[in-house]
Amino acid sequence: MSNKGSYIIKTLIILTLLIFSIFLVRSYERNREASQIGILMDTFVDIRVWGKDSDKALKESWKLLEDLSNKIDRFNPNSEISKINKNAGDYVEVSSDTLNIIKKAKYFAQITNGYFDPTIAPLMKIWGFYDKNYRIPYKKEIEDKLKYVDYRKIYIEGNKVMIEKGMELDLGGIAKGYLIDRIFEVLRKYSIDRAVLNLGGQVGVYGSPQKGALWEVSIRHPRKDQDFIGRVFIKEGSVSTSGDYERFFIKDNKRYCHIINPKDGYPSNSVISVSVISKSGTEADALSTAFFILGKDAISLWKEKFSYLGLVIVFPNLNLWYSPNLEFEVESKK
Repeated sequence: MSNKGSYIIKTLIILTLLIFSIFLVRSYERNREASQIGILMDTFVDIRVWGKDSDKALKESWKLLEDLSNKIDRFNPNSEISKINKNAGDYVEVSSDTLNIIKKAKYFAQITNGYFDPTIAPLMKIWGFYDKNYRIPYKKEIEDKLKYVDYRKIYIEGNKVMIEKGMELDLGGIAKGYLIDRIFEVLRKYSIDRAVLNLGGQVGVYGSPQKGALWEVSIRHPRKDQDFIGRVFIKEGSVSTSGDYERFFIKDNKRYCHIINPKDGYPSNSVISVSVISKSGTEADALSTAFFILGKDAISLWKEKFSYLGLVIVFPNLNLWYSPNLEFEVESKK
């Protein structure tokens, strides 16, 4: 073999090895995982991120979660939500983050005709869902507190927010979804390949899974802690489930859950689980609450306004209804 031929072969081998090395490095970077678990806003949080800058993205995401939870957690006496509640009747200046989530809460309250209502706190209190001293209030108590549940009485002027005296904000029905959306912004900033987020049972999936085109997200069985009632197959987005098994008490063989109907002041019980699938975590979170309260009437509202979303409803007899636009697989109904 001539020296020239030998040189060409050696060059090709070196180039092949170099290309293969680059492929391995890029493959490693795409699959580099960073993860963290913890408790924020009294909620279990699990974040798993894959990508070249997964460590940086995770660090910034976690800091964002801590900062936001310190602003919107009603149980934190120094949060901006607590300041609004303590100063009911006066305007309180808030950060852009708090202002944004309050505006979104008002919006979803409006488009659900008030079945999602971020001023539900007075009712939550008298039922004991905050301090866990559960009780069934007298009808008169409920009627009195219903006067202070009305999202239309949240007033916004510039960066200031006011609620009327006697009212209190509770963003628990929208906060987890909002946090997922904000984390997605961080992941895009770092061009993350994929991520899985779990915030107190609300799931966010970002990018594409390592295998296949769709993410597989299991929905918890509402009567069996370790089982799943079904699986949904989705692209990037969020799955939010509201169920009567999360916080509840039983009195005289009747279950009273923490999802209270803001129209009549009583815990909802016509369904036992509702899951909403959306590209927006905020939307999924707020609507899963509203649809749970609406029960079977949620199907009509879904057809009228929200047919672009995925929806799964589990009834007390464990019968299922799921939207025809959803790729859904039943696992167990027993």
